[in-house]
Amino acid sequence: MSAWEKLAALPREIVLTIVLIAMIVPAIRPFGLPIMVGKMSKDWYNTVDSLPEGSIVLFDIGFGSGGYPTLGPCAVAALHQMFEKHLKIIIMATALEGSMMYPLIMEKVKPEKNYGAVYGKDYVFLGYIAGAQTAMAAVLGDIHTAVKEDYYGTPIDQIPLLKEVKGPESYDLVAYLTTDGGIAEGWVYQAYSRYKLTVVGGFLSMMTPSLKPYYDAGALKGILDGIKGAADMEYMTHHPGDALRATDILSATQTIVLIFIAIGNISYWGARLSKKEGES
Repeated sequence: MSAWEKLAALPREIVLTIVLIAMIVPAIRPFGLPIMVGKMSKDWYNTVDSLPEGSIVLFDIGFGSGGYPTLGPCAVAALHQMFEKHLKIIIMATALEGSMMYPLIMEKVKPEKNYGAVYGKDYVFLGYIAGAQTAMAAVLGDIHTAVKEDYYGTPIDQIPLLKEVKGPESYDLVAYLTTDGGIAEGWVYQAYSRYKLTVVGGFLSMMTPSLKPYYDAGALKGILDGIKGAADMEYMTHHPGDALRATDILSATQTIVLIFIAIGNISYWGARLSKKEGES
């Protein structure tokens, strides 16, 4: 057997082991490999980046455990940027499980440790507010009437951050992440159409085709498109996490597969040429 034939006959156990290693290594420690950042993600990032320090953001967790693997990384990366910019963040949940997602997200962001943020002064969590668009309209219109206390039971009038909110004009940005099409459109109707507020949204990739027209029309200033949007944000904020980890695994394994395809083709043609030379 020629050297070319030996190369082509590489045991598949070796091939699969190499592919497995290419999956395990970035899973343990993400490489943060360069990626092509999408324009919609870049627009979300730039919209937030343009806000002056101290701007007030209304941030909605509109997803539960089913959407966490995709939108959880989006929320973590987005909040990293907002806390780095020293924005004031009012967090609420239009999803029933949103209150369960909040501690998972904040455990990764660690605003107190990483950014010196103070709860009640720099950010607050209102918990789940029922009613979808009714809840949105209430919080945007008069938060002091809509909510009497935060998630932890502290009266609204005792929270310094909320004393700064007088009405819709107090919000500099509305940002939401959701798996619900009604919630995704609801924020456009209530925040943009009604009050002309700046709105950015994120959702599952399968929802993007039906919601992108709002972005094209300028109603949404930026979009995080599922796990790709999460990876974009992690890359732009320099906080690699679950999304870039998944992207690194995909990039590493596909690169290995392409290398083996190239080796297979090279060995095939090399063996044919060697055979022809031997016959001549």
